[in-house]
Amino acid sequence: MNLVKRNIGDLDVYYIKNDKFKTIEAFFVFSNEFSEKTVNESTFLTEILSDSTKKYPSTEKFKLVCDNLYGLSKMSYYHFEGSLDITMFAISSVNDKYLPKKHVFDQAFDILLEMIYAPKTVNAKFTKKIVKEKLSQASEMLLSIKQNKNAYSYNQFMKAYLRNNTDHIGIFPNEEGLKDFTQESLTRVHQRLINEDNLKIFIAGDFDFTEMDNLIATKAGKIINRSRKEFAFKPFFRSKKEKDINLVIDKTSSGQTRVFIGYDLNFPHNQENAMTMALFNELFGGFENSLLFSNIREKMHLSYYVFSHYSVGNHLFYINLETAKENADKAINEVKQQLLNCQNGDIDEALFIQAKNNIINRWQTAVDSQVKTMLYNINDFFRYENIFDETEKIKMLENIKKEDLIKLINSIKLDTVYIYTSGE
Repeated sequence: MNLVKRNIGDLDVYYIKNDKFKTIEAFFVFSNEFSEKTVNESTFLTEILSDSTKKYPSTEKFKLVCDNLYGLSKMSYYHFEGSLDITMFAISSVNDKYLPKKHVFDQAFDILLEMIYAPKTVNAKFTKKIVKEKLSQASEMLLSIKQNKNAYSYNQFMKAYLRNNTDHIGIFPNEEGLKDFTQESLTRVHQRLINEDNLKIFIAGDFDFTEMDNLIATKAGKIINRSRKEFAFKPFFRSKKEKDINLVIDKTSSGQTRVFIGYDLNFPHNQENAMTMALFNELFGGFENSLLFSNIREKMHLSYYVFSHYSVGNHLFYINLETAKENADKAINEVKQQLLNCQNGDIDEALFIQAKNNIINRWQTAVDSQVKTMLYNINDFFRYENIFDETEKIKMLENIKKEDLIKLINSIKLDTVYIYTSGE
């Protein structure tokens, strides 16, 4: 699979030729430096823009026009990783080659542009009504988090874990930032998006490149982009300033004890290290036969669930488990012991191979969906400035030796332990 760059006017456009599917996917991907102050606006903006437009001012009308284009699918998504704000808008349209009616993708592309550049506003600002609705939605989300023990404990853990990193990794909803969420702030973030963010366009499917060049030049050629700044993907974790482990014990739980253990990876983020770390995450706590699950849950009966998570985009690694209060210290110590065992080279060869196969199977499943394939490609483009090549990925993964993994994970250091338990 090749990623072909086309410079159309002032736009950076990337094509992926793929005749496996009967759809064409188009993604507009905006990036800028992460801003903690605008996490709420950026998140809600994607919902607002995909819900209605100036031309289609209600959800019902917008849905109807999409339905009339053979069920045009649209999506929008904001997230932060690698010290970047990344906002995506996308459509999935049936390819004209398979339809009696032509120019369907032309109309679908118009919808995508309308969604991004022509929102429903009054006097060039988003309405008070929509701001009120989103503030109400945020309040409901915050209340829901407080009432849900899993969501609450995760949210509190992330606040503790990211205490030195809030300038480049955010938490949504940002409760503090809601007091500054206004018509003006929402409008400013939208204007920053379309005028200052770096824009890259990705299109995948079975289409003629020259015809697509002409379509984009005609419909989007006036969008100025190349003069905008390129923003570098640079994930990092600012480790603890304290000499001791950052231990937080929250005694407000009325149920089982939930434990989160966060680590400082303490090694450079690059494609090779990220893949090696993803492999370790898989065998350590990523599936039902992993070390943590097999030992802490199945053999020692110390937890109801236990898993590890590696966030490649933000260079984070943590363990989550639920246990009885009297077993919390035992479970935490066993997590530490299992990591130490791995760092000392005690990793079963069969588990090592199974973890590789699990990851390969997920990649192979992903390429059965053009949307998932596009997302993999976009992620790899921003993270490593290359494409998602399944064959090359598998080769790279298979070439990772156990000693390479052991050497890498010896850089892992414990940073934060958060315990959500009862006060009895």
